[in-house]
Amino acid sequence: MHFERIKDTQNRYFDGAYRLCESSFPTEERRDIGELLRVMKNDDYHFCVLLEGDELCGIVLYWEIEGMIYLEHLATLPEKRCSGLGAAALELLKQEGKMIILEIEPPQDELTERRLGFYSRNGFVRAPYRHIQAKYHDGDPDVELVILSYPEVIGKEDYDRFYTYMQRYVGFGGEDKI
Repeated sequence: MHFERIKDTQNRYFDGAYRLCESSFPTEERRDIGELLRVMKNDDYHFCVLLEGDELCGIVLYWEIEGMIYLEHLATLPEKRCSGLGAAALELLKQEGKMIILEIEPPQDELTERRLGFYSRNGFVRAPYRHIQAKYHDGDPDVELVILSYPEVIGKEDYDRFYTYMQRYVGFGGEDKI
């Protein structure tokens, strides 16, 4: 299993990867195609597919931020879920040797509790900070999410640096850093 970075819509995996993103995340938690194409030009952004051989199994979308990785989206194809691919993808990211940060919905039902359990089993811990997600569309409401980090709780100074970066580059219409 490995990642392949996609840099444009001409990549043979792009359409399937984008459809998986659309079906796996609600509108307020993902970009439309125009915004996605904008951030794909940013060298810090990695739009990667998770492959077994040459078979698309999932997506891993992340940002490299000054010694940290912000895992923005991780999803596997529905028929591949519960097969260990998500954990294997996290292991590939952990090999970078950087702190990994991600956001999840506050646990409030079976699905969100299972998601928290998955990340906890994979070594992620909850941070104590109130966190508002970067907006993916003009006029989006605030979406409060829970921050998890690996291998330890992210410190306040690093969290503030991450949050500033996220607001500047990750959200809708953010600055381009090419």
